[in-house]
Amino acid sequence: MSTSGITHLLDTVQCSEALAFLKTLPDESINSIITSPPYFAQRDYGAEGQIGLEDTAQEYVEALVAVFREANRVLKKDGTFWLNIGDTYVGATSQHREGGSQGKNSRYSRKHMNGVPTTGRTKRNKAFYAMGLPMKSLVGMPWRIAFALQNDGWLLRCDIIWHRPSSSESVKDRPTHAHEYIFMFSKTQYYYYDRSAMLTETGANIQSVWRVTGSAFTGSHCATFPPELIEPIVLASCPENGIIFDPFAGSGTVGVVCREHKRHFLLCDISPENVELARKRVTEGITKNDKKRLKNFSSEQQVLPIFQNINSSA
Repeated sequence: MSTSGITHLLDTVQCSEALAFLKTLPDESINSIITSPPYFAQRDYGAEGQIGLEDTAQEYVEALVAVFREANRVLKKDGTFWLNIGDTYVGATSQHREGGSQGKNSRYSRKHMNGVPTTGRTKRNKAFYAMGLPMKSLVGMPWRIAFALQNDGWLLRCDIIWHRPSSSESVKDRPTHAHEYIFMFSKTQYYYYDRSAMLTETGANIQSVWRVTGSAFTGSHCATFPPELIEPIVLASCPENGIIFDPFAGSGTVGVVCREHKRHFLLCDISPENVELARKRVTEGITKNDKKRLKNFSSEQQVLPIFQNINSSA
């Protein structure tokens, strides 16, 4: 299908709930989808209707399946979908009582609890117990989502381990958790894939464990993936002047990398604060790394992302 139906949206940051916005897009209009949705019970973005604060893990999985079922419709037949997702433990932040426990102004809370939900934990934990998962269990959320998407028709092509070395965990009874998953999905067995972007310096095929620490982001968004992580994905999954969509745009990392490499982007996020942050980031950059990358963008592209509110009932 022609992309003429979304030309007016290219290189913009939209403020909308992801599923509602996807329903406004035409069939097969997107080359690639690269995104990292809110992880289950990890952050409260203060937006009504946000995904991630469901009462049960199953409700969370079903919400994501519904979003990505619609994403399947808008993705071109030769398109791919790349999903970054992290895991969680039953009782995570359990040292905090409902409402904020050690005190919202305690040193621990100020350092570690920015954006972490302080309500609903008890109900979610009871739901985990009903699933047969006791306190301190690793939930396996990424694979629960991957299998659900596979059952919904997506072709799961690869699981990539993002090794992100971390020393922030204070646990003493298990290894420090230092990785997340990136799942590669396609609609069909044959799809666009520029292998040259996935080769090592020696010309070998890139392996499925990526050790990426990335450049620091100094903005207020509390959960970001580094540009270095998604750069090879942008290059491999979408040709120049193609369109990459991120329905959970956050701070706008996908947009920054797309502008640098002459790909069009379409970003969407439910949080007005995130949208404003992303808009600033993709137009002028926030970090030194952003500004360096944006120097390389094509002057022929539309370069002024607009801040629009899309009614969630559209």
